[in-house]
Amino acid sequence: MKFLEAILAALAVTGALARPQRTRTGEVEAALAKLGVEVTKIPQLSGPMNNGCQNACGSLSELYGSEKVIAENTPAYHNVTQSYWAAQQGEVRPSCIFVPSIEKEVSVLVLISQLTDCPFATKSGGHAAFPGASSSQGGITMLFRNLNEVTLNENKYAASIGPGNNWGQVYKALEPHGLAVVGGRLSSIGVGGLTTGGGISYYSNLYGWASDNVESFEVVSAETGDILTASETQHPDLYWALRGGGNNVGLVTKFNLYTIPSTLLRGTTRVFSADQSSKVLDAFFQVARNAHVDGNAQQYVIFGRTAGANMISAELTYTKDVSNPAIFEKYRSIPAISDTTSTRTLLEYCDGIGTSDRNGLRELFWNRSFKLNEDFANWAVEYFYSIAPRMDSVPGAMSGLVFQVITEPMLEKMSHAGGNALGLDASSGPIHLMHILSMWNSTSDDDTIYGFANDFFTTVTAEAKSRGLDNEFIYMNYASQFQDVISSYGAANKARLKEIAHKYDPRGVYQTLQPGYFKLTHAPVANPY
Repeated sequence: MKFLEAILAALAVTGALARPQRTRTGEVEAALAKLGVEVTKIPQLSGPMNNGCQNACGSLSELYGSEKVIAENTPAYHNVTQSYWAAQQGEVRPSCIFVPSIEKEVSVLVLISQLTDCPFATKSGGHAAFPGASSSQGGITMLFRNLNEVTLNENKYAASIGPGNNWGQVYKALEPHGLAVVGGRLSSIGVGGLTTGGGISYYSNLYGWASDNVESFEVVSAETGDILTASETQHPDLYWALRGGGNNVGLVTKFNLYTIPSTLLRGTTRVFSADQSSKVLDAFFQVARNAHVDGNAQQYVIFGRTAGANMISAELTYTKDVSNPAIFEKYRSIPAISDTTSTRTLLEYCDGIGTSDRNGLRELFWNRSFKLNEDFANWAVEYFYSIAPRMDSVPGAMSGLVFQVITEPMLEKMSHAGGNALGLDASSGPIHLMHILSMWNSTSDDDTIYGFANDFFTTVTAEAKSRGLDNEFIYMNYASQFQDVISSYGAANKARLKEIAHKYDPRGVYQTLQPGYFKLTHAPVANPY
């Protein structure tokens, strides 16, 4: 199959042949010594490196014991590999799984990886939809679950959050204080990947994306293992790069996020029949264009197909406990098949959305952005429904075309504290963010699903270009493994990201020894479709 062949080719490219040779052994050993690790006293590091990843796993086990270094073919190992959201990630088999409990241990892994030429990946929530994003075939998967503190500073204006948290854990810890942070809309999503990729929140029209609400990051230096603080005043270039640049410039061991007040939300999943699509889009555009009038409203709409039937689902959230806010009036005027309107806390809301988002299925995200245009949106929905029956033969398949808007208030807030790496600004908006999500059961249907998404966006992008509506931005958190996300930020931002990465990581450790996810120069996997 094309997909499996592409993955095998990608693993070969990002494997041993692509990794740097050990040219600075003495410097790495000195950095480890500063962290209390004497290489000469660890047999796996002072002897022959016949198998780098076995040496790396063995040395970590020597240092930290079997509780923190999970070996293959053990119940604990299988519990971790089966904990991923997407089945494709669960199929990856690392040489071992490392579970650090303090920041220093993350630094030690990054340095030992350089001594042994063993690649690694990091798992925060593990909610990406392709293999290798937060798992390392034959390498080391570093599981952040024990780096899970959530603490408020003295004035409660910021919360220090470890990357091992998911958003449900964060909201639960902050709820007794009447506070939240700008974060994910699903409890099971991890803090790390969402924040460094952007992070759309129910509060984003009021405060911006998650990445724009970071007071500072604490980041592991690949060169020395030191923990650097990246903020508007300390290492501001690194701070800029981490706000949308993914895992390319460093591993974040702590996110210091600004807090926001959070009481009760009013929200609903409102389901419509497919023949209401033009009315739903009229309501969608009315809300999008009025984001600056009422920033409490957040929406996304899914035009879906499952079991041979089309339907529409609108998720409508209001960040105050207000019945029937005026901004959603057009949605309420459309006859609905079902409506779940209720008042909930942020935690309850995010838990509720997650009840239908179970682990272990094969998953796909694929996205593109366009200028906001209602005629084009109607055309895209009609086109999606016209080709969606191609999926009917795939057992257990569900596909949805998801519409969101990067609104003018969101774009305005992206200039906060020196801006972010995404290459977006208020002059380019509002922006229509369109993505396909799919889930299915069997590896044998991978090519059908991936081919469908590729064909859809090839046709839709061509149509957008013919109308003068194309926008190249690809949102990292909804991208497929076949998309070159960083290039979509624009040539200037890509060049700046590469310059910053070279400054803080001149040997490219985070590019070559951490090969998964979206790198500075290429998509994770070449598109075979």
